[in-house]
Amino acid sequence: MGVVYAAEDDRLGRRVALKTLGAGCDAEARDRLWREARAAAGISHPGICQVYDVQEQDGELWVAMELLEGEGLDVRMKRDRLGIEEAVEIAREVLAPLHVLHERGLVHRDLKPSNIFLTEHGTKILDFGLVLPVEGPADTRLTQTGAIMGTPHYMAPEQWRTEDVGPRSDLFSCGAVLYEMLAGDFAFPGDGAIAVFHACAFEQPPPLTGAPGIEAIDAVVRRAIAKDPEERHASARDMSAALGEALERAKAMQTTGPGGTPPAERRAETVRRFIALPFRMVRLDPDLEFLATSLPEAIGGALSGLQHLVVRSSRLAPKGEGGDNGEPDLKRLAADIEVDYALAGTLMTAGTRLRLTAELLQVPAGTVVWSLKEDVDVGDLFHLQDELVRKVIEGVSIPLSGSEEERIHRDRSVSPRAYELYLRALHALAIPWAPADLLAIRDLLAASIEEDPVFAPARAQYARVCRIVAKYRLGAREEHLRLAADAFAQAFAQDPDSPLLHYLYTYYQIEDLADARGAMLRLLDRVRKLSTAAELWAGLVPACRFGGLYAASIEAHRRARVLDPKIDTSVEFTYLQLAEYDLAIKAAPSQRGSLFAAAAVALDGEEERGLSMMQDASGRGMWDATPVIDALEGRPDDAETKVRAAYENGMPDPEGLFNLARVAGRVDAVDLGLDLIEAAVDRGFYCVAGLTSDPWVTRLSGEPRYQAALERARAGRRETVAAFREAGGEELLGVVESGEPLP
Repeated sequence: MGVVYAAEDDRLGRRVALKTLGAGCDAEARDRLWREARAAAGISHPGICQVYDVQEQDGELWVAMELLEGEGLDVRMKRDRLGIEEAVEIAREVLAPLHVLHERGLVHRDLKPSNIFLTEHGTKILDFGLVLPVEGPADTRLTQTGAIMGTPHYMAPEQWRTEDVGPRSDLFSCGAVLYEMLAGDFAFPGDGAIAVFHACAFEQPPPLTGAPGIEAIDAVVRRAIAKDPEERHASARDMSAALGEALERAKAMQTTGPGGTPPAERRAETVRRFIALPFRMVRLDPDLEFLATSLPEAIGGALSGLQHLVVRSSRLAPKGEGGDNGEPDLKRLAADIEVDYALAGTLMTAGTRLRLTAELLQVPAGTVVWSLKEDVDVGDLFHLQDELVRKVIEGVSIPLSGSEEERIHRDRSVSPRAYELYLRALHALAIPWAPADLLAIRDLLAASIEEDPVFAPARAQYARVCRIVAKYRLGAREEHLRLAADAFAQAFAQDPDSPLLHYLYTYYQIEDLADARGAMLRLLDRVRKLSTAAELWAGLVPACRFGGLYAASIEAHRRARVLDPKIDTSVEFTYLQLAEYDLAIKAAPSQRGSLFAAAAVALDGEEERGLSMMQDASGRGMWDATPVIDALEGRPDDAETKVRAAYENGMPDPEGLFNLARVAGRVDAVDLGLDLIEAAVDRGFYCVAGLTSDPWVTRLSGEPRYQAALERARAGRRETVAAFREAGGEELLGVVESGEPLP
């Protein structure tokens, strides 16, 4: 747009910067320069470059401005990534003048590293040439219809779509700049404007990891770069305050590093996000088609639990991706499940021989990182997995610690037959199954363990299946609980760091062992050591909810979804406890049919809608929805009979007991409802919010037994809050849980 000169003001004896228009600039450029001068001159703030004068002489326009000593942020970032404290401090120094600008009803619209100048005395914002009034006549905006104003990598989605922009558009840009300072790369990269637009509008950058407490800062950044302006921070001041709090939490969690490295100099790192897509079968072989889904899933399982790699389940691939319908849609993968690398391939069988052609692709660019062709005997499948795992780690260029190297090799099976049986079981678990199918899966895993007693992944899945068989009484309950306990113990002995194992064990611990507090403390310890495992955060969702820590439960869900946007966390039941019924329905995965959330809607004056949803859910999954339907359709005796039968049949899940109590309350089965509430609380479900806000449950509140159970729940919650604080949960999750009774 112009040229800037260093100059001497001979009247006042000071050095200034003269900003002039370049040759050939049109009337619109002149108007923008005038607008920049007026905007900067109209705001007095140390973070905004001061304007001294505007002159027009012989048809030339120039602005005299403060001459700054220092360097642009873009120059600073080219030397190295910034430390956490330095980056956050710069961002906060940018947000302060932005807040003043926004209070004046103006939007910068072009915040980027080259417009942020670092001086000895602080950070300055430059270039107000695209400043726009938030409101005002169209002719004051100086923007042609359809014109895109801004710098691509930092533009909010609404700027790309030439929609109205506001202060939160600047917050998006600030978030993108802060991410780049921390990560050393664009938040929204791309070759060409269209690719950058797609990234800004539909994709999310990889999570930040590395230094302790970085997740709190990452959370602030992600809110700033939300696609919907309404989901961003309310103001620049609010974002700055959130960054200050996050930085203090990060500092509290940091210790002096190796060699005495000060915490402030530590840098964030980004993780790589990976998915092994289902392989395409070139020639259908019914006996070996299980490999198309189970081999990629096993590869993902072997790679899970690495600090610098987030692994998506192959089951999350959009329908048709990597399947028989052609090549994967990489842009769709980037937007829908947020991955940076995808393993894609084809399988062809001939007798006992297997030919695999595979590629590791960068997403969404489609660059081939490596490709290979392997011909192996079906009996050598685990060698094929080892080769692919090794090449994926090399291709995504992540460092491995010594313990991570050991863990990858530890998951190998020494028995080809055991590995094949395990893959067959994984395939069966990935598709909808009936009770009889689950028993067959149990037997496959038992046979795999018999072939190879030290193959930890098979042990973990066997424990999971036995627990489900026991929970739904598909087999002898006590026997299967014993089998699950033994399998979990041996799996932990073989692979104590497996995130999936810790996640699967959580439901056994909180439901069958009635030890939600122990589960919470175990998982807090795990996420402190490995913050990039979505399964660990997902396990914290029910563990915290059972203890009555609802804010922590919701934040754990948010952390899990940052790492894996499709992971099932059960957060809908947290919202149900809080009487946030619409949020519960929105959060419930479709396959669960929003079972209890649908009933919750009925509590809010929408019984017809709730009943319809319950009827739609009936018959899907393992839960029996008919007691709730009977209650809603006016068959109280039938509802009470079914609830009593479930209770007397030994319902182990304390949350399930509470949800049965809701139905009992609805049909005025007072004694039964109180029995269920007491049993739920006694088994460690400190459902304080549900007891005090659920209209079906509070129908029992006039009973002394109800009040006694509520007091026990409150006492249990207070003890859990104290344990949460002592374990550093507030710093890890960035939430404050009150030990006082909920209203």
